[in-house]
Order: sequence, then C-alpha cells, then structure tokens
Amino acid sequence: MSESVAGLVLAGGKSTRFGSDKASALLLGRPMLQWVVAALERTCESIVVVRADGQVLPYIESQVPLDVVGDQYPAKGPLAGLVSGFPATQTDLCFAISCDAPLVRPELIPWLAARAVGHDVVCPKIDGFLQGLCAIYRPASCLPVLRNLVERDLLQVGAALGELDTLVVRDSDVRTVDADLRSFRNANRPEALAELQRLVGSAIELPGS
Repeated sequence: MSESVAGLVLAGGKSTRFGSDKASALLLGRPMLQWVVAALERTCESIVVVRADGQVLPYIESQVPLDVVGDQYPAKGPLAGLVSGFPATQTDLCFAISCDAPLVRPELIPWLAARAVGHDVVCPKIDGFLQGLCAIYRPASCLPVLRNLVERDLLQVGAALGELDTLVVRDSDVRTVDADLRSFRNANRPEALAELQRLVGSAIELPGS
C-alpha cells in the first residue's frame, strides 16, 4: 500500500538576494507560491505552508486542504522551516520544497515517494549538489533528529541529511520524470525569475488552470 504524502512549502525565507517577498512575486501573473501549490495539489493529499513571523502571504487557492503555520525558529533558515512544518503534515511522508521553485513537476513527487520505503529521506543530487528542498522526508523519524540540530544551531541541510537514512537519487535517474530538471530551477534573484518567465512563455498552461 502506498504511503500518504503531504506537501510542505517553505515560504518564509529572507529573500535577501531577491529583494522582495518571493512567495508573492509574480510569474505570468500568478504568485510563485500559487504555482508551487498548484503543482503539489495534483499528487499531495494536503499542503502545509511555513511562513515567517509577520509575513503576509498572497491569496492562494488549493484543491486540497491547506494549512499555514509560523516558523518556530526565526531567521534560522530552511532546516528550521522543515522542523516547524513537519508536525502539521500528519502524513507518512512529506515533499518539501521552497516557494521559489514554481516549475516543480507534480510527477516528481510520487516518483520520489515510491523510493522512500526503509528510508528517512529521498533526496535528489543535481549537478553534484544535494537538493534538500526538493526531497521526500519521513516526518516521524526526521523531526526529532532535525529539531535537535536546529536547537544546537547546526543548520546546514546537507549536513543534516548525513544524520538520517538518506537515499540519494542521481540526476540521470531524476531525468526520467523531469527531463530538463526544471523542478530544481529556483528564482532566488529577479533575473532568475525573468529567465523562468522566458522558459515557460505566455502560451504554457498554468498549473491548476
């Protein structure tokens, strides 16, 4: 029997390089956060969004239950965001992603989840780098380990994965479900968002439309 999967979207980053709130930044007229939610709702039974203290998120539509929780560890980065969001997922597995990855492919999620049996994490490795914010996690086993690291100010996601049973998936394998690896294209700068807009083009159907 397949395991249940929730989506976990980290929306509370500082957006220092972007210059404004990335969750609200528009791609073809839709907030980036909406693009991510629209992709996740196709294969996740629920979605949790982690926001920063005081952050005002854009209005988001979702076809599955969506919950917004606050970051319990302000300014401690994405590892703290995972720890803040895990308790709200209430599923066997969760797919964690940042709000600045608007082109994530829905097909990637069940493909990664199918490989999670016997593992705490299933994490792609793209161009030599672990993609901890485009990965499957098992909250029940990951939460106590990652919470301990965050409370000790050990905040690097890559190092944290070494403390868990992590299955690393090669980019050559990921290409079987995401041929151009667009799920890993982050708009962490305005020019990167402009590049994604050129990539998708105005003729591309928006997720969820």
